[in-house]
Amino acid sequence: MDIVIKSQSDYHKLFQIIEEGYQGAPITIHLYHRFLEPMDILILTEFIIFQLNQKVEINLWVDNLDVKGYLEAIGLFEFCSSNYHEPTELKEIASYSAMPLRRVNRETMNYYIGRTQMYFQTLCDRKDLGMLDITLSELINNVYDHSNSPIDCFVFCQYYPQKGQIKLAVGDLGFGIPKTVNNYLSNKGADTVSPYDAVKWALKLNRTTQSMPHNAGRGLDTVCSFVKVNQGSWKLFSDNVKMIGNGNKNIFFENPINNFIGTVIEITIIVNNLEELETMDVLDW
Repeated sequence: MDIVIKSQSDYHKLFQIIEEGYQGAPITIHLYHRFLEPMDILILTEFIIFQLNQKVEINLWVDNLDVKGYLEAIGLFEFCSSNYHEPTELKEIASYSAMPLRRVNRETMNYYIGRTQMYFQTLCDRKDLGMLDITLSELINNVYDHSNSPIDCFVFCQYYPQKGQIKLAVGDLGFGIPKTVNNYLSNKGADTVSPYDAVKWALKLNRTTQSMPHNAGRGLDTVCSFVKVNQGSWKLFSDNVKMIGNGNKNIFFENPINNFIGTVIEITIIVNNLEELETMDVLDW
């Protein structure tokens, strides 16, 4: 089977195959992108890993040599072919100012976040990267508190020095936010709401579908607050909802990727808007 990916909307072909439970002949993805955002990388990886777990052979053909070199550098080919069963040693990708694509669970979360923050700190000298630490923690915990993802949680982080931005993306193939929220409301005897209102419900402080969440129900509200303070931006894709948020408001659209499964959230942090690290004066006694 051949799948041609030329634009973001073409990802619906990947999600449709997952929904259909395909277990046939090898699949070849023909990728024609000229540039890949972190969320693009996660969607491709999620599909490849899911199909490999179903014993379906996957081949990835990349039209653009620069994109192919980038995917090789960040470890996508190696990760999908041999390293997807367990976490491996992390080593930053200096040539692209990135941390490699990784499968992260609660046991490896602190290690991944610590190494990522340590590396980006060398690139963003004297900037307080506490926002990076907390945001990643909240998003990863959200996956394990709510999604029931069959492939756990994937994370990718990229620094763009010319733009002065850090982009991080966290994704899963579990129950999307609208389904999770409406299942919760239904079980409580409350009326279900539209997919857009379900995401808005999840964005409010202290809203959770778990009685004992690891982030105390503040996950998405915390992320939203950080984005606002930083004057950065974020994208959320979940079920048939797409949301784009910035420092002023969150705007909701119909997801242009049909058949979307799970949730992918991509955060853009403006490095120059981060606070300076506090320094301690050393007294000479």
